[in-house]
Order: sequence, then structure tokens, then C-alpha cells
Amino acid sequence: MFKVIFRVTTEVRNTAGLREIKRAGFIPFMAKREGEEEVYEALYKSNDLEELREAITEAAYFLNKVNRKGGNNFATIYKVNDNYVGKGLGGLLGASLGLKLGGIPGLFIGAIGGLLLGEILDVELNETFVGVYSWPISIEQ
Repeated sequence: MFKVIFRVTTEVRNTAGLREIKRAGFIPFMAKREGEEEVYEALYKSNDLEELREAITEAAYFLNKVNRKGGNNFATIYKVNDNYVGKGLGGLLGASLGLKLGGIPGLFIGAIGGLLLGEILDVELNETFVGVYSWPISIEQ
């Protein structure tokens, strides 16, 4: 699995960029705007680097259609090792706190919340830097 951080610039404030990232096959989990720059963090569920490069080019094409442009640091890529420690501990901790605070319904809600937080923790702690890709030149107008 790979984590990709996209950086694009645009003058328009809408969610079209996020939609196009999803359309390219990525699973976004964070989006923020810093001035005219939009930053998206997304996961890609594959271990093939060539497939990831094709998906990044496709994302650049889709983002270009909605007036987004990238630069030399368009896509920063991290390799994420699949671990289940964070999900297991998060689910167990969330379920036990949910049961203590909210009974049986709290058990289920706490377990789901703990699994989600554990997944984010696994991604953040088990990543290795792969590289930075610039905006594909063939897409520019």
C-alpha cells in the first residue's frame, strides 16, 4: 500500500479536486487548503510502483480538467507496511472504553472508532519515503 501527498494550486475554492483524486483510484483521508495550494493525502491499495505511477498520471489529468496545476513536488510517495497492531489495539481500547461509558451500543461505536484511529496510526508510523514526482509535462497546455 502507498500513501501519496498531492500538492496542487488553484484559484477556485470547491471540492472538485477531491472528487478527481477519488476518481483516479485513490482513497483520500485528508484534504486542506493553504492559500492557493490544496494538499490531499490519499492511500493507494497496491504494491506495484508502476501501477501507482499510472494512477498519479491519471490523477494529474483529471485535476488538470478542473483547473488544478502541480509543480515539482506534485506527488510525494511513501510505502506503507501493512500492520494490524494499531487496528487491533485501537479496536480493543475503543471497545472497552465504549462498553464502560456507553454500554453495549458504546461497545460497537467504540470498536469502530478505535479501528479507524488504529488504521491511521498504522499508516503514519509504518511509512518509508519512496520519492517525489513532478507534474507530468505531457499534460500541461
